[in-house]
Amino acid sequence: MTIASGSPLEQVGRFCSRVSLERIVLPFYPDALKATTTQARSGTATTIDGVAMAGKLREQLAERVRALATKGKRVQLDAVLVEGGDNGARVYADNQAKTCEKLNIAYRLHRLDADTTQERLAGFVRELSGDASVHAMMMHVPVPSGVDAYSVQRLIAPEKDVEGVNPANIGNIVYGRSSFAPCTALAVVTMIEQVHGATAFASRPAEVASLGPAPAIEPGNAQGFVPLLRGRTVVVVGAGDVVGKPTAVLLMRHEATVISCNKWTPGLSEVTRMADILVAAAGVPNLIQPEMVKPGATVIDVGVNRVTNAEGKTRTVGDVAFEQVSRVAGAISPVPGGVGPMTVTMLLRNVVEAAEKEGIGH
Repeated sequence: MTIASGSPLEQVGRFCSRVSLERIVLPFYPDALKATTTQARSGTATTIDGVAMAGKLREQLAERVRALATKGKRVQLDAVLVEGGDNGARVYADNQAKTCEKLNIAYRLHRLDADTTQERLAGFVRELSGDASVHAMMMHVPVPSGVDAYSVQRLIAPEKDVEGVNPANIGNIVYGRSSFAPCTALAVVTMIEQVHGATAFASRPAEVASLGPAPAIEPGNAQGFVPLLRGRTVVVVGAGDVVGKPTAVLLMRHEATVISCNKWTPGLSEVTRMADILVAAAGVPNLIQPEMVKPGATVIDVGVNRVTNAEGKTRTVGDVAFEQVSRVAGAISPVPGGVGPMTVTMLLRNVVEAAEKEGIGH
């Protein structure tokens, strides 16, 4: 879908860009994100190193946790896990606990029996959300068959919903209000900023440059925020509620021309070749091939797919044919090691921010 000039969607995007994007992403830019891209060995593209970028951001988060501790506050994440669901949820919960420990973030995992009903789970989440000692919470998915995760997640208070999945938070993102953004979408936008932030206006198209020099960014001043992607075309392949849609809206705040499409879009290759920035979030292994990429484009691969080769061995690949596209793109994120570690870090960032807003006294 192409957003026509002057359309309501474009107006929403321009409105959003003026309100609070610097609160959502720019606290990490630019100092925290320096030196987090490395030259790809397989081609001319630079590899956007999500592991290194996440490490730098976590250092900053650790400092913010220590600052809260000096004020008698602690940072805590409460997570709900229903036993009997996908084993991946349990593994993720264990890894989450270890990561939180490294940053001195308290982690409380609330385990419910596998036979937990929809009503019991909803009641528990509602009670936990109303607990004054809880300032950041989430629910691990997937959940056992018969439980509607969406209807339960919406019971989490928006100000405590650090995954950004409550419909109220999604709506706030669209309208540019202060809110928690979905973590993967936030990770995508942060990585794009790393690549384009320093040169956003140095190489603007002539028609955009003719508008005059960009005003300076004033930290903490939403009205002084300067969108980084004016004049750029961004194509997001995949329109899911968790990644594709919120990513498109966040990029509209940068005043990019955003095109949303999917694997069924007629002439998909022609659409993706228009992109200065291409975000692949369709969930299709190696969907994006080199002939679909504009030379020098930035490619962010959100896909996480398990594939099996002829020998029966499995491996994780993204939605982008990494080796081949690296020879065409200007910058590209790998899978694994790209969006994944950044997504976890964005969750932790939301947890810390929730604590800074309310905090929990000792």
